[in-house]
Amino acid sequence: MYFSDKETGQKDRTSEDITISVWNGIVSIFEEFKGKNYFSENFSEKCHDNGRVCGFDNTIFESRVKSEIPDIEIPIIIKVEKNTFSFNDNKSVTNIVNKYTALDFIEFCFKNISEAIQDDYHDFFKHYHLNFKNSKKLKDEFRIKINQIFKRNGTVFDLNENGKINRLISKIFEPLINKIYKTSDIRLNELVKLSQEKFILPKIEDRIYALEKIWDAFERMKTYYIEKNKKQSINELIQLVSNANTDFEVLLSEECKSLTNIGNDYQIRHFETNKIEITDNKHLDYLYYRMISLIHLFLSELEN
Repeated sequence: MYFSDKETGQKDRTSEDITISVWNGIVSIFEEFKGKNYFSENFSEKCHDNGRVCGFDNTIFESRVKSEIPDIEIPIIIKVEKNTFSFNDNKSVTNIVNKYTALDFIEFCFKNISEAIQDDYHDFFKHYHLNFKNSKKLKDEFRIKINQIFKRNGTVFDLNENGKINRLISKIFEPLINKIYKTSDIRLNELVKLSQEKFILPKIEDRIYALEKIWDAFERMKTYYIEKNKKQSINELIQLVSNANTDFEVLLSEECKSLTNIGNDYQIRHFETNKIEITDNKHLDYLYYRMISLIHLFLSELEN
């Protein structure tokens, strides 16, 4: 922890942007690992004498990266930070890079890390031949360094132990997002779980899908009592959760109606041109947290 973190507190992790400064930090970590031959197993420079691996081939690496991440700029280098002027708000704006390209690059690097072990020394070419082994320690080191940059810059993204980029979620809602429900309706449980898995991904397309699935779970939940029609079933659920509190029963009934209308009016369950499109992650967060809170209230009562 840096001194400023202790004195003024850490930055809120809310930024959606990968700035040039963050990108340059990512590249510096890549260069550090590249210099130690940690990417050389899959992108190998071969000894001209015996064909054994003796180093890192940057051309092969960048060719593969470009084929898997088409929007990435080659060569992979530190960028010069430039300021542009925004006439809309009359202020200077720091350039940002394509965040999905940068995040894909991080995942690509993580999966190709392996420990390089020097073997015999080739005196004529003055290089060592290399052997390799998979190293969780090295991958953890890479992950920690990347996450330190995200943290220090208040970036909302995080590289998990499996080498996948996740979006951080509000600490308040973590227990709800990570909760595994075990009601008697297996399909309902599956819809909630699928939604939770997609919600933490970085791309808004995945998160919109998560919103769709949590609304599907809500509609499925309304018919929990399958022997009754939907209206009777949800009314019985509301009565169960209200626990004889008539005021709270009215509140829940109104909230269910409101969320049903939102699902019908926005591009959540329906995508006709007259439906309202969701394009802001903050709006998406609000709707998701609102729904998952209601889902949690109901499903906690219904768990086996």
